[in-house]
Amino acid sequence: MPRREARFTVNAPPGELWRFIRDFESLCTCIPGVERIKVVDDRTAELTVKEKIGAVPLILTLRAQIDSEDPPHRLHAIAKAEHLTMAIDVSLQATGAGTELLTLFDVKGEGQLKAIVDRLFERRATERTAQFADCLQKRFGAGSSSSTPARVPGGCLGRLWRRLVEWFAPRRN
Repeated sequence: MPRREARFTVNAPPGELWRFIRDFESLCTCIPGVERIKVVDDRTAELTVKEKIGAVPLILTLRAQIDSEDPPHRLHAIAKAEHLTMAIDVSLQATGAGTELLTLFDVKGEGQLKAIVDRLFERRATERTAQFADCLQKRFGAGSSSSTPARVPGGCLGRLWRRLVEWFAPRRN
């Protein structure tokens, strides 16, 4: 079962970041590939996520549900699709620079698409995490001189990806 852990700092206090994470619609604006969201209730959402495998799109309809939470410190959720189950653990810790966000994703491909789902997650997890971290940085003002940039997982590859994204991003004047 593929597993990915990511840790980075966001320029916001834990309570503010927690409110953002608990608002499904806001959170999904920072999750790469989310094309549609339907909030079922305050603990459940249905998402349509699109990911390309070469030229072929893989479209998943996920039902995400928060199983447990300890605001504003921890959250555990499960997201399920036809060929996928994902356990998601999120922890928030106040730091001098804002809030350290620790995420742990356990992905389990199932059925005929198990091998494809597992390989796709392994290949794209670092890139998608970097995109998520970048979105949070922009959302919470990490572009200001007083902020601390997110530590993106993936070592040199993660830093290279972030530089490429920044280089190609439209400049704001």
